[in-house]
Amino acid sequence: MVSMGLEAECTVRVGRKISAGTAQLEGERLIFRGEFRLEIPFEDIRSIAVEANALIVSTADQEARFELGAGVADRWIQLIKQPKGLFEKLEIGQSTRVAVVDIRDAAFLTALRRRAASVAEGRVPQGAPVIFFGVETKDALRKIQLLRARMTDAGVLWLIRQKGSKAVAETEVYQAVRAAGLVDTKVVAFSKTHTAHKCVIPLELRGRPITHRFFSAPPSTPSLESREARPKKKAPKGPATPSARSTQRASARKGAAGGKAKKKTG
Repeated sequence: MVSMGLEAECTVRVGRKISAGTAQLEGERLIFRGEFRLEIPFEDIRSIAVEANALIVSTADQEARFELGAGVADRWIQLIKQPKGLFEKLEIGQSTRVAVVDIRDAAFLTALRRRAASVAEGRVPQGAPVIFFGVETKDALRKIQLLRARMTDAGVLWLIRQKGSKAVAETEVYQAVRAAGLVDTKVVAFSKTHTAHKCVIPLELRGRPITHRFFSAPPSTPSLESREARPKKKAPKGPATPSARSTQRASARKGAAGGKAKKKTG
């Protein structure tokens, strides 16, 4: 068994099934990936215990035995029984200054105002230490580069995204983050429906001018350039209007008068 923080290679037994694989504590879920997959939300756990260096987890449907090894099982049972609070996971203290953009969770905003030293809502002051940004559409990903420009070198940008969102895929979030010169370092459960991605400036880029890579996201409406680039349609030729006919008659009369003048002088 090789331990890697909140991730461990181990063997899991469920009934008659047994498999080697990777166990992980992600947010408030216990996940196993091997020859079979398990995903156990903490709220579904009926009982949990440690026996002979193994973590025994029971739900209404099954019992799973995680062979985690000495010390790891004891640590994990404490994390499952006493999970961190949201602000602990988000690393928000009473002296933290925060900016919030495009987040409409009233309960979260109320709790954040009580927790943080100051909360700027709908705007990001230059040098904001922590920024929370709600991502609901692909177009919203374009704002990440703008928010990156307001961050300090040691600042944190939390991207809040709906779990399993079809509007914004997880891979698209990672692509936009990298294009803005940021790295995703941690993912935590923001709520039962949303996930929070912690993004920071890499050490090797701190103190350097901002350079952005191109990030493409399909616009929701045609851009001005694309409209101007379209060929203009020519008006269809139709029957002459009364004003046009009068103009043609006047031109004809002038032409006839000019012809008579030439004959006289000749």
